[in-house]
Parts: sequence; C-alpha cells; structure tokens
Amino acid sequence: MVDLFRGRRWDLVGPRKVWFAISLVVIVTGVVFWVVRGLNYGIDFTGGGLVAYRLSEAVPAGREIETLSAARRAIEGAGIDARLQLAGTAARRDQLLVRTRIVRGPGVSESDVLDEQREQLLRALSGAFPGIEEVESQLVTPVVSQELVRNAIWAVAWGCVFILLWIRLRYFDFKWAGSAVAALVHDVLVLVGAFAITQREINSPFVAAALTVVGYSVHDTIVLFDRIRENMRLRKGDTFAETANISLLETMARSINTLFTVLLVLVAVYLLGGASLRDFTFALIVGMTAGGYSSIFTASQLLVVLKEREERGLVRRRALAGRPAREPAGGRAAVARPTTPGPAPRRAPEPEEAQQPAEGQREPTAAQAGGEEERQRPPRSSRRKLRAGAKKRKRRF
Repeated sequence: MVDLFRGRRWDLVGPRKVWFAISLVVIVTGVVFWVVRGLNYGIDFTGGGLVAYRLSEAVPAGREIETLSAARRAIEGAGIDARLQLAGTAARRDQLLVRTRIVRGPGVSESDVLDEQREQLLRALSGAFPGIEEVESQLVTPVVSQELVRNAIWAVAWGCVFILLWIRLRYFDFKWAGSAVAALVHDVLVLVGAFAITQREINSPFVAAALTVVGYSVHDTIVLFDRIRENMRLRKGDTFAETANISLLETMARSINTLFTVLLVLVAVYLLGGASLRDFTFALIVGMTAGGYSSIFTASQLLVVLKEREERGLVRRRALAGRPAREPAGGRAAVARPTTPGPAPRRAPEPEEAQQPAEGQREPTAAQAGGEEERQRPPRSSRRKLRAGAKKRKRRF
C-alpha cells in the first residue's frame, strides 16, 4: 500500500492543543452522561434470577444460534430482560438457561418478582418450543458480581503499573512511561463514556474488551516511541518536537493500516455475528479507534510537551548560573561544558638566527627539552577528566 505520510511536510505536533481539545470534549461528554444517566450494568454486575428449562428435543449441531434467536424473540415479546445460554452434555444439548434481571418496587421482594417472571417465561417459551418444562430456579445475589467489578478494577490498575515500570526500564525516563499510561486512561474513559451515551449493557465481555483495548493501545504506542528514539540518534541536529513530528509521519501509515484491517473484521462481526456479540464488538470498535488515535495524538504529543518543558527548565537553570546554553542534538537541552586546561598553544617558528642560542649560552640538552615539553602538557588529572567526558558523551549520544 502507498505510504501517503512519509516524506510529507505536515506539522502534526504544532496543533497539539487541538488534539488535546478533541480528546477532552469526548471524555467530558462521556463523563457527563455517566454522572447524569449512569451506566447500564448487566446481570453479571447486578445479580438476578436463574431459571433452567429442558427442551423436548435436543438442539442439533449447527443450529444453536437459530435456537437462541427464537428463544430471545419469544422472551423479548414478554418484556423481560434476560440472557440465554444452551447447556447439556456434548452429545445432547437440551437445556436452556435463562438469567433475568430483577427490578423490584417498594414492598415487593425479589422472590415475588422471580415467581412472576417464571410464569411469563414459561408462557412465552411454550409457544416457540412445545413441550418445554422448567427444571429449577434460583436467585443469584450480586456478591459475585461485586467481586467481578473489584477484580476488573484491580486488573486494569496493576496492568497500568506494570506497563509504567516496563516502559521506564525501556526508555530510562518516566516521561515516556507517563505519556503511555495517560493514553491508556484516555482509551478506557472514552470506552466507558461511549457505553454511558449509548446505554449499552456493561457485563463480563465488556471487561474483556477493555483489557484488550489496553493491550492494543500500549503496543501501538511502543512502536511509535521506538521510532522517536531511533530518530533521536539519527537526527542529532533537530529539536525533540521536529524529531517526534518526523517519527509520526513515518509510522502513521502503519498505524492506520493496522487499525483499518482490525476494524474491517470487527464491523463484519458486529453486523453478522448476532445480538449476543454486538455489545462486545461495539466495545472493541470504540476502544480500538480510541487506541489508534491516542497513540498518535495523545501519547506522543504529551511526550513532546514534557520534553520541551524539561528543555526550558534546564536552559533557565543554566542561564541563572551564568553559562551560555545551546540547543543540542535530538532536542535535548544542554549547555557548553566548562573547559579543562589543555596544552599551551605553540608559537610560530622563528628564523634560524633567533633560534640559535646566544653567545656564551649552551644549547639545551635532550633531557631538558623533554622536561620542558612535559611541563607544557596538561596535568594528568585533567587528561583523565577529558577522557571520561568523551566516553560519557559517546554513551549519551
């Protein structure tokens, strides 16, 4: 595929305030809907009723989706919010598990609500599956659901901590790690905000989709950071902002192509995969899009802001110390280092008459000449400092 970005003179780093504003508007809108309308937690997080039915005939292999679709249409006609699952042995799948959401009013117990739902479910399913019979029913408390929420939060938190430490070890600077983690938080907030706006159900697949988005986003960010670090070594005369802009243009085609191919598959699954996969697929579509955006327009731009602030601070401190500053290679702030005493400059050769010793003066011996040359050389400690400084600069660049 033709690379439309490499070699262009587009400035992606300059209007970074625009990219930050777009992210801020999306996140604030989602948070406002989250606060005002709340999240639509599924049965996995709120608890509910579980009713098991036995079908008169086993479901043939390959007709599971058709059977679940017929049962879902019958239950939706009764106005009951439920999740369906086929169960049984590998040879005979003849059980239908229905997990319902229980919403009780004042003075009404959960068991009364479940009994009413059982009657409605049996009437609705009997029309679609003649001979169906109820096997058992029970109330599912939200205790397990609360543990699931707690584990999901801890999983995301520990994932961010490990990513922070790993990037710190890889790039030797917390600015890189902090920018990558900020992009991860951006993606999660965009995903939660999208579910708050659309009021889609948040359940166990949502947690799996959120963790998948976190992994995808940090992978895309690491690829971009590697290109920035590589260009810092190759383009030592550019500032950090210029190096980051060139790196963005060089990697943008790869990021967009990868995101586009992933979205093609997800959109196909969303349209053709059935109702049971749509919430999960919707979460992946929103999260992957946010991850691709944040790698280019959030993580890298935030890194440029932090690096430029570091450069200005170092230049200001050097100026207060009374030492001139210069803009170094790769955008790293540095100043002219204090010089150490070196060998004395050699004088221009004099005419032969002037070089001859005066009358009555003896010509210096070889030992005396060597001692004079030794005195003109810098001290041994200064030479060691020069060699150490040269090695340090070589390792740095």
